[in-house]
Amino acid sequence: MDATELDVDAKLYKASGDLISELQAKLPLLLDRFQEWPQLLDPVLASLIGAIVEGFTTFITRYPGTYEYQSKAAQSRTATDAIVPLPTALSRLLYTFCKVRGYKVIVQLLSNEPRCVEPMLCCIREWNDSATTRSMPGMVWQQKYVMLLWLSLLILAPFELSTLSKAKTPSVDTKLQHLCQDLPAVSQDVLTIALASLTSPSKERESAVILLVRLALRRDMQALNLASRLVEYSSSCLLDGEAQSQTVYFYLGHLSLLYSVVNLGTTSEVAPFLARVYTLANKLAISGSGHRITALRDLASVRKYLVKILRVCLTHAITLTDSVEGFDEEITNSWLEDSIQFFLESLGDKDSLVRMAASKALSVVALRLDASMSAEILEAVLGALSENVLLEDPRTLRVITKTDLPNDQTTLLIRNLSAVDPLQWHGLMLTLGHLLFRRSAPLHQLPEIIEALLLGLEFEQRSHAGTSVGVSVRDGACFGVWTLARKYSTRELNDVDSVSVAGVSIPQQTTQQSILQMMATRLVLSACLDPSGNIRRGSSAALQELIGRHPDSVVQGIPVVQAVDYTAVARRSKAMIEVTAQAAALGQQYHEALLQSLIGWRGALAADADSRRWAAAALRILCNSTSLTLKVQTLQKLKDGLHRLGTRNMATTAAARHGLLLCVAAIIDSMFASSTSQARELLLLIDSIDVAAVAGDLESRATADLEVAMEGICTYVESLAKFKATTGFESDVEHGHFAKQIFPLIDQCIVTAERPLTIEASSKAIVALFPLLQESDQIEVLESWLDAKQQRKHADLVCQGRLTAMAHLHALCQHQASSIRISTFLQALVGAKDCSIEVKTAAMGSLCILIRSFPTRSFNFLPGLQESLITGLTDYTSDQRGDVGSLLRLQSLEAVDSLRTHAHEDLLSELIPYVVRLAAEKLNKVRHRAWHCLRGIWNAGHRKDQLSDSFQHLADVSSEAYYRHLLELMRTEKLREHLVIGLYSSYGGTDEVNRASCTAFASFTLDIDMDSRPDFVHMVLRTLVKHLTDIAPGEDRDIVPALEFMTFILNQGFISELDRRMNCTSVWDMIQKVNHPTCSLERTNTITQLYGVLALVPLMRAKSLDKLTRQLLHRYPKIRNGAADILYGLYLEEDFANVDWNAAPATNKPLVLDIRRRLQAAMATAG
Repeated sequence: MDATELDVDAKLYKASGDLISELQAKLPLLLDRFQEWPQLLDPVLASLIGAIVEGFTTFITRYPGTYEYQSKAAQSRTATDAIVPLPTALSRLLYTFCKVRGYKVIVQLLSNEPRCVEPMLCCIREWNDSATTRSMPGMVWQQKYVMLLWLSLLILAPFELSTLSKAKTPSVDTKLQHLCQDLPAVSQDVLTIALASLTSPSKERESAVILLVRLALRRDMQALNLASRLVEYSSSCLLDGEAQSQTVYFYLGHLSLLYSVVNLGTTSEVAPFLARVYTLANKLAISGSGHRITALRDLASVRKYLVKILRVCLTHAITLTDSVEGFDEEITNSWLEDSIQFFLESLGDKDSLVRMAASKALSVVALRLDASMSAEILEAVLGALSENVLLEDPRTLRVITKTDLPNDQTTLLIRNLSAVDPLQWHGLMLTLGHLLFRRSAPLHQLPEIIEALLLGLEFEQRSHAGTSVGVSVRDGACFGVWTLARKYSTRELNDVDSVSVAGVSIPQQTTQQSILQMMATRLVLSACLDPSGNIRRGSSAALQELIGRHPDSVVQGIPVVQAVDYTAVARRSKAMIEVTAQAAALGQQYHEALLQSLIGWRGALAADADSRRWAAAALRILCNSTSLTLKVQTLQKLKDGLHRLGTRNMATTAAARHGLLLCVAAIIDSMFASSTSQARELLLLIDSIDVAAVAGDLESRATADLEVAMEGICTYVESLAKFKATTGFESDVEHGHFAKQIFPLIDQCIVTAERPLTIEASSKAIVALFPLLQESDQIEVLESWLDAKQQRKHADLVCQGRLTAMAHLHALCQHQASSIRISTFLQALVGAKDCSIEVKTAAMGSLCILIRSFPTRSFNFLPGLQESLITGLTDYTSDQRGDVGSLLRLQSLEAVDSLRTHAHEDLLSELIPYVVRLAAEKLNKVRHRAWHCLRGIWNAGHRKDQLSDSFQHLADVSSEAYYRHLLELMRTEKLREHLVIGLYSSYGGTDEVNRASCTAFASFTLDIDMDSRPDFVHMVLRTLVKHLTDIAPGEDRDIVPALEFMTFILNQGFISELDRRMNCTSVWDMIQKVNHPTCSLERTNTITQLYGVLALVPLMRAKSLDKLTRQLLHRYPKIRNGAADILYGLYLEEDFANVDWNAAPATNKPLVLDIRRRLQAAMATAG
């Protein structure tokens, strides 16, 4: 009986294709969110997997023949509309679960019923063959991965595989005949399927290896020597000449199979073929030669597998040597010697996965060896860490190699790691970490290990490009310290004498520290100051492990962990400033260590400028609680570092000069809180710094390196000048001599600077130096700045740095005439026609600073300020970059906003119309800034109708609601003209702004009562006509939007009998002024559209039709077609619609003349 439409099963069957597709698409996306915390899925994992498993097993046991990508009824569909088979969809879901939760967990939830073995094998074979037999897509790789993984569980059936039924013996490839000989049919089928996937480039290769290994290690298969056969087969595949043309996945598949067989098998199980596997791996990794072997060694994944194979072979050989059965000890020793040497060499491999495999291999092998041989491996690692390490005497700066001195004579010398190999050190650090994790390191060697780990925490090298290459070494060192704290007891670590740990780069403490305290201090340094976020978080985790495992061994342990928190150190600026200050306050040892590190490579000598600035900020905080002795020591180190720098401000030299000078400036800033005697002593040391010498060469062209150096110089001079002016240790004459000597240097910086930070720093330095000059020198400086004849080049006269400094000096200048000249000069630059927009913007910015420096409501004495601001607010300069005048308009708005609390109401009322105009213009940023400026001035004036504060964000001022609110200002007569001009500008903006402004205008107009509406519309039209007449012929960016806005208003039909109150003569005269013979296509097209609207006005119909019919012979087809469309809409004559107006004008000229005669006759008759 046929199912009815109301049958739920029938409905489900019809919708199943879409439901499965939706489930397959959405469920993986939901599961992917749990990748960070997959354990959260455990409560529901069994039920979810159970449902999928039940559906999959039901399908393969009952409906395997229905596996199709589309039904017969949908043969005409495209491939993209194909219905995905149920097993494919379920396999993708299972793969997603494996990816999120791990395949080992998911496999435990799959069905292990042996009855599923044969259906699973049949389905895999048939579905793979369907790609060729039925011209259908084969199984996707997720499906193969899941089914092979499931089969690896089913193959563990607790009885012999020969008892499983098999309808027929599968056909076996001739190459696999020897491998499958005497095997049960099920085993042959599994081997054929798994080996076919063994060389796949996808993840199915992994599940194929698991399946093969589990099959080979079954007891009944071991009786048939299947494992040995697989080893022999893979060995022959790797060494045969036919393999030469295979892909890399071919080699990876067989190598992973060899490794898995040896790794997962017990020692007795792998003993028969252990020597063969080792010989193969040794040949491929060490002793072999030839083109193919060399090509294999070039692959990092191959080298990794070879290291892992050699490792498991050694562990089995060591076990066999110690067993009753015995293994030739000489052979084992030979294997150990060759392999350990290979592992040590692999620690410097160029690929990290090989280094990681080699480090683990050394630790695992060392764990299996006796204590003496394990110590030899550790000695070799520590010996490699001593190679190319240089020792530097901090007093004489003499450098020697570490191997030239005994260890007891190297304690006080600084380790210089510039010559070591960072890749090898990464591998060595990982090896130490693995050795400590397995407690393979003897206690008497802990001092050398700790020394190496602490050196690794501070390791840093730069590549030729200037990038850091030491992050991986520090990461490995963090792992090593973490394992040391985790695996060794407090007593064992306290027995280590900290004096015996050489290479401490921070000064000796007044009291001897324990080794745990020393390690904690170093971890605090890395967590607070390291440039890499991973290292900061790793050091924080290691510090937490250290303090948690060894309580009461570290000063202020719990507060330190709370301050140097894992999340607090994530952002570097916070870590370097806030966390550093908190950690330094917890103990003197942290304070001193952080203080010295801040002037090292992680602080003052950091690679990026921001880190150097943050280091100076942190140093300023720490110096407030630093003793005089330590301040003097720090200053002396900074001074020595500055005098060692070269003169050229390039690359690392410029960066070092920047950081060191910022740190000196930070110490000077902290001296304000010092006592008089301390400040005097520090000032004597600072005065011994030759500023001209440490500044280097500043005459070269402006580069990024030079600018950061100049920033450091100016910041240092600013701090020193402020300190001298405040303390009064020197006379006015000495101050004047100092300022006059330094001023040319800062002036050079200010005319060279181009970046905002450098300009700001140089301006502040000038402002700090200026009060120290004698009054005559002050006048001389300002006169030279304002006199073009005294400049080396015109750019120096109008450079942004000097203009900014002038604005600041205006309030400091004691000479009234000079102050007036400064303000006059700045206002002249704003209105100068020969100045670039950048100079005008800088001058307006300086005026803004000058305005803010004046007392409230005291601007009457600045003549011309209003004109200068209006000039800036109405600057629409345009060049190849676009509307660059917007830069000046924005800066002018800042100046107007500053006037809100400094100028009288009369001046503000004169500027408000221009601000309103900008609040309605097309550029979003200008409109947004103008609105906030307008709202501040308008609401501060206590007007009755306050402006809303709803439009806070940039997107808000592009809405219809914003324009509707702005149009309420039309009720203020003084603002109407400017608001209309702003509105037509918005009409020429983006589509969003165009729609919002037009809709708001139409809504506002329709809300006006019928009696007042004509007056309003005519006012808008008169304003547009007047404005267009004033700016004619003008530029398209001004003319076209105004004409389009006028056309829009006339088209809307807001009022009737338009011509009675419209001055048609002025409108027509305006059109003729803007419509010159050389105008652009866009303007001509806009005027044509306006003619079409004016043709509806009786008084202008004749002239408009005359112009429109003349446009039918225009040289541009677009204009001809536009005019024809307008005329067709007016008269509905077929001539306008049937003629090809894209043809040459001469072709249609007779027709056009005839049309003109007919239209003239029609108008005469109508008249």
